[in-house]
Amino acid sequence: MTRVSNPPNPRRKTTIPWCSVIIPTLNEAENLGATLRRLKEQPSALTYEVIVSDGGSTDGTPDLARRLGARVITGTRGRARQMNAGARCAEGETFYFLHADTLPPPDWLELLSDGTNDLPGSFRLRFAGQERLPWLRWYSFFTRFDVDAFRFGDQSLWVTRRDFLAVGGFPDDWQLLEDNHMVRQLRRHRGGFRILPANVVTSPRKYQRYGFVYTQLVYTLLYSLYRLGTGQRRLGRIYRLLLE
Repeated sequence: MTRVSNPPNPRRKTTIPWCSVIIPTLNEAENLGATLRRLKEQPSALTYEVIVSDGGSTDGTPDLARRLGARVITGTRGRARQMNAGARCAEGETFYFLHADTLPPPDWLELLSDGTNDLPGSFRLRFAGQERLPWLRWYSFFTRFDVDAFRFGDQSLWVTRRDFLAVGGFPDDWQLLEDNHMVRQLRRHRGGFRILPANVVTSPRKYQRYGFVYTQLVYTLLYSLYRLGTGQRRLGRIYRLLLE
C-alpha cells in the first residue's frame, strides 16, 4: 500500500482552512458545476478549500473547476491515486472526499464540524429522482445503518488529517472498493464510525443505464469477491466486462 505523507508546503496559507474538500474527476464537466455551487452555499464561519484532482479530462472539467473557484491538480488516472494526490497538497485540518456527481447537504460544513466528535464519518445516501424509482429508495434507506456493506464513496467521507495519515491513505493501486476499504481501516483505527444525520444526493446514472437489479447484482458480486480476498486485477476485469 502506498502511504500518504504531507511534506512542508512553502506556500502554505497563513490561515489554515478547517476542511479540504477533495473531488476526484475524469470528464465530469456535466456534473461538477452543480456540486461546486452547492459547496459554496454553506453559511459558516469555518474556512474550507476545494481541490479538484483530475485524472486527464478532455471535456473541460479542469477549466470549469477553476472558473468556479476550485484549486485544480492533474495527475495519473485512478480514483484512489487522485484522492491521495489531493490530500498531499491539501491545507486543511480535515479532509472531505466527495464525488463530482454528488451534492452534499446545504449545511454540509456545519454537520461535519461537530466539535464533540472527531470520528470519521459519511452521510446517508439519496439518489436524484428516487421518488419515481422504488428500488433506489429501498437501497438508499439502508445507508442509514452502520454496516460496512453499505459504505461506499458516493456517500462521501470526512476524516481528520491525522486519522487519514495514520491508516496510510487510500491504496494507490486499487481500481475498485478503495472507499469501502478506507472506511474499514478507519473503523479499526478509531474504534468507530459516524453516519451523519443528513443525506447527500447522487446521480443514479449506472442504475439508469443498466437497470437496478442487474447493476445491484454486479455490485454485490464484486463486493462479495472482494471480501473473500479476490485481487484488484481480477475485480477490475469483472467490472469492465459487466459494467463498461
